[in-house]
Formats: sequence, C-alpha cells, structure tokens
Amino acid sequence: MKFLSVIVFVFTLFLASGESEFRESFSTETYNDILDKAPEYYLLEWKAGTKLSKRKAGLFIEIDSFDDQEVMVMVNENQDPVLYASDVSTPVCADGECKLMHIRLYWTLLGEYAGFDTYPKLPLTKHDHDEFRKEDYEKLHKLLADDKSILKRRRIDELVEEPVMRNVNGVDALSGATVAEVKESVVSGALYSCYVAWHLTHGTIRDEIKTHTLSTLNANMLMDMLYSQNTDYQLFALEKMDSSQFIEHHSQTVRIFKTAVPLVRSIIAKEMSEKFRNRPELQRPFWEAFPEIDIGSRSLLLRHLESAPPYVGDIVSAQLGSMTKNQIAVFLEFLSSKKHAPELLRNLHSFADSENEAYSYLVKNYLEEHAP
Repeated sequence: MKFLSVIVFVFTLFLASGESEFRESFSTETYNDILDKAPEYYLLEWKAGTKLSKRKAGLFIEIDSFDDQEVMVMVNENQDPVLYASDVSTPVCADGECKLMHIRLYWTLLGEYAGFDTYPKLPLTKHDHDEFRKEDYEKLHKLLADDKSILKRRRIDELVEEPVMRNVNGVDALSGATVAEVKESVVSGALYSCYVAWHLTHGTIRDEIKTHTLSTLNANMLMDMLYSQNTDYQLFALEKMDSSQFIEHHSQTVRIFKTAVPLVRSIIAKEMSEKFRNRPELQRPFWEAFPEIDIGSRSLLLRHLESAPPYVGDIVSAQLGSMTKNQIAVFLEFLSSKKHAPELLRNLHSFADSENEAYSYLVKNYLEEHAP
C-alpha cells in the first residue's frame, strides 16, 4: 500500500501541471458511439454487417481512489447486449515518471476479456516514451487473455527485483528491473502498464458484467451464444437451455458435441438423456459420434447406457476396437442384463475372433458366459 501511495502522490503532482491539456487531448480521441468493425485486438468472431451502439449499464470500474470509469454495454439492432466496453484513461507511474495510458477495453457477455482498441494519436508507450510496436500490442493482448497470469497473485512491488527508492524532482519513487518469472509474459519496458491493464480487465467488474447479462438474458442472446465459436458461451448456453430449445437446435448441439472441448461434451452427454428422453431418435447422432470423440467423452456417454435407446447396443458394439479395457468392461456389464439383438451378437463375435485386438479375450469370455 505504501508503494501505491507513492504512485498516487506522484501522479497527483503530474496532473496538477498538465491535466487540462491531457483531458482535452483524450476527449478528442475517444471512439464513436457506434462500433461497426471488429476491435483491433479481439478474441471473439465478428460477423460481417455487425453494428453495435452504446447503452448505459450502470457499471463502473475503479481507476484509482479518485476516479471511476463507466463501462457501457454494446447492443445490436435488436437492443440485445453483445459486448461491454470502457474507454479507460489511467495513470501509470514508474521510475518517478507518470504517464496516462489510454485504451478501450472490451469484455464478453460473461465478463471475460474480449479485446482492446488503441487510440491512433495516443499510442501506448514504454520507458523513455518509446511507443508500443505491433508485437508489443500482440503480447499485451495475449497477457490480458490469460486470466491465470502471475499478475493475479503478485503485487506490483513483488514484480521488480530489489526495488530501490529514488528521488526524482523531490519526490520518492521506486525503481527496479522486472523479475525473471514474469518478464516473458509482459511487454518489455511496460510492466506497470501491463499490470494496471490486467487488473482493470480482471477485477470485480467481471462478476458485475455477468450479473448484468443475466438480468437481460433472452432467447436471442442465448442462441447467439450457442452458435458462437466461444467455448464459454457454448457451455453457458447449454446449461441454460430448456428441452424445447435442445430439440429445436438439435443439429447445432450435435455439431458442438463432435468438435467441442471435453468439458462442453460432458454437459451435452449429461443433458442428452434427459432432454431427449421422449425423442430417442435424436440421441442417435451423439452415439454415432462415439469413435470420433476423445476417450473421456466416450466414458461419459457410457455412463448413460441405462437410459439409452435400444439401438445404442448395436452402435457401441461396432466400436469395441476404439474402447479402453475399462470401457469394454463397463459395456459388457451393461449387456449382461439385456437381450442380445442379432447385430449386436455379430459385432461381439467379430471382435472376439479378431487376432489383432488386445482385449478380444474379454468379449470371448463374456460370450462364453452369456451368449445363447
């Protein structure tokens, strides 16, 4: 806190000499109320023809103890929230020198970092007033996208080696080199800017944004999330959708199941037996994707064998070669109390007779005990 107090004090002196000039410069550079192209650095997909406008959301981020910056919600032509944005002007002080960092930050509907824009006439700078290069902006973008960054766990004074108190123009200020473990992830010569930007992006505003989104959530927003390429959006939508929405958007759910990360597949596998209980034919594409998905997702599917339609036995028995020893054991245990359909038996015998399958003996033993 003592270190931060030094920064605030130094910056106060800085503002006293040039605040009006700065504010006038910044006000002429702020972005228009309409966003009709993707931000310069952006994680989400941007659909052609998208045009977003600002709307008040009653949200603010604390820039410092003297100032709060408003966070606006960006809405589409249907007035549905799509993005959140804030034009940030914040002090950055290092080695006794204080400057103002100008950046427009964007958040997703769930409060995650989405990207940023810079101001053409107010570029980000490093020590000695060197302007950020393209690779510096890209590095900052990568850093802000990392919500588990070391910056989350360290105070700013813990990120410099043996801070030394210097006297600059009669004011005490800390100076020191960036520690090795963080040096690779931050922009060289801009540790303070990176630190401030990361904490503004990943502070309490994240939860506040998500709460605001939940208060305005509607079917259009939910479906936009489902059809996006963002894993967090897909997961959120799948957890919020009711049975009718699962059925109406069955094709997209199948598409996601085949291509998504295991966590998203696990949600679909969990919901599938419940949401499609009265529409067993809608479960078929998920079971037919069995050989295409990862081992963990196959195990998740096998947990739902008891509630699966009868045809699933035929489908899974044809995929024994892609299963682990434990998965085969689980499947055979399930079959032990079921009637064996002709196609299922053919698949079992084919696998048991194979000389190239390491676990063929499991099926052979099963057939000796259970086959008619």
